[in-house]
Amino acid sequence: MAAYQRKRRFANQTRRDKDLDRLSGLPDKVLLQIISLLPLKEIVRTSILAIRWKELFSLVSDINIDDNNVIRKSLGNGYMNIVERFLFSRKRDVGIDKFRLKCGKIVDPFRINGWIQYALGYHVKELDLTIGIKGFNELNFGVFTCKTLVILRLSMDKGSILSVPTYFRLPNLKVLHLGLMKCSDDGSVDRLFSGCGSLEELHLRNCEVSNMNKLRVCNATLKKLFLSGFMGTDHEIEIIAPNLVHFSYYYTGTKGFSLINLNFLSEARIYIGPYLFSTIDFAPTATALMNGISQARSLYLTLYSSKPILLTPGLVPQFPNLTYLNLEMGGCLPEWKILLANSPCLDTLFSGSELESHNNGRDETEKVPGCLMYKVKTIKLLSFQGKPFESQVVEYLLKNAKVLERFTVRLSGKKRLRTKISKEIKPVCLELRVSHDFIQNLSQQIASIYTSGHYTTTRYQVKEQQRNMDLKVGRFRLRDS
Repeated sequence: MAAYQRKRRFANQTRRDKDLDRLSGLPDKVLLQIISLLPLKEIVRTSILAIRWKELFSLVSDINIDDNNVIRKSLGNGYMNIVERFLFSRKRDVGIDKFRLKCGKIVDPFRINGWIQYALGYHVKELDLTIGIKGFNELNFGVFTCKTLVILRLSMDKGSILSVPTYFRLPNLKVLHLGLMKCSDDGSVDRLFSGCGSLEELHLRNCEVSNMNKLRVCNATLKKLFLSGFMGTDHEIEIIAPNLVHFSYYYTGTKGFSLINLNFLSEARIYIGPYLFSTIDFAPTATALMNGISQARSLYLTLYSSKPILLTPGLVPQFPNLTYLNLEMGGCLPEWKILLANSPCLDTLFSGSELESHNNGRDETEKVPGCLMYKVKTIKLLSFQGKPFESQVVEYLLKNAKVLERFTVRLSGKKRLRTKISKEIKPVCLELRVSHDFIQNLSQQIASIYTSGHYTTTRYQVKEQQRNMDLKVGRFRLRDS
């Protein structure tokens, strides 16, 4: 018995040893990826685990320096010394793929450029700099001339001025992120974009342009452009990007807009806040923006206004290539009709926000839009609250969408009633959190539409209280959540 217990203990111990050593059995490449995800101090601590780990410690190619992990400012000198010992203990023949530096008040500003120069000397490919030191304007000159740099993310403290040198060239840069900074003048901006001969993706976030007359983005290779949160309203925006396929714009304020030659635009995401609509003469700027994206194939539109601004004459242009429309704007039915009437190829209509009822909204489109009758196959309305004017929208869409294949409605509100699927509507296809009364009303609407012969797609069976009838509709789904 004692011998059996000893064998069992020995087997359990062997199994535990194998489990403990499982991490060491991984290839060096995998271990390096795991180590790279750790904070810098934890990376340094792994060097004392074993001789093999000490070697791995010196082979790390993804470096993450973040002083947010330092609790007290008095520990700043110790942290900076750890950073420098780590940098100088790396093997010299190992390059740097990614160098991320995020620092605030703890790091000495004079050491920042030294660390950046270290990364540039090791042919860094991705440089991510978030410098929250007030008044830091002396960025290392080598950042603007690095030939190996592919991705550059630069975010500085508000009020920091970015002065682009006369000789600026990043020949292999494909992705550029700029945030929370102020360019010294219009010339700096022109040099910044013209010096990136391979740029494909540009992000400008919360940049101050109050000292500029025009923000001009001119680049022939640019494919994705993201603009958001500019500080200052006395500037103009001009975009010349003939190969642009994605444009995202979060509007805060500008006095002029010009989008030139966006003929290959595939997707546009536009958010215009209430600031524009509070100005007296918002129409020219908004019209120029809408005209500039008129070639888009997919449009995500968010407009926050207490007025039916899409009814402004000339504001909505023709969208000849638009096949997908996502309205995160609410709006009223007349506004929807104008958008549909100007989108002859529309295939999918999606709305994720609450509809609005504008008493002063005039319906300028008496004729049913052609895309609704002959093109639209999918409609999703995901923020209905069961109000009367919302039911009118459902009725309008169902009556006129003759080739509709899928229609999804989901109710939302303060009272999210969850009821069982009505036994009278087995067919069904509307994804709803909805009350029983609304289901009955909707079933009656669908049944009345069936009698007019609008739908001829898929056969379902609707069971009413006194009689059975066949209902030919698209794919309607009703699901109790």
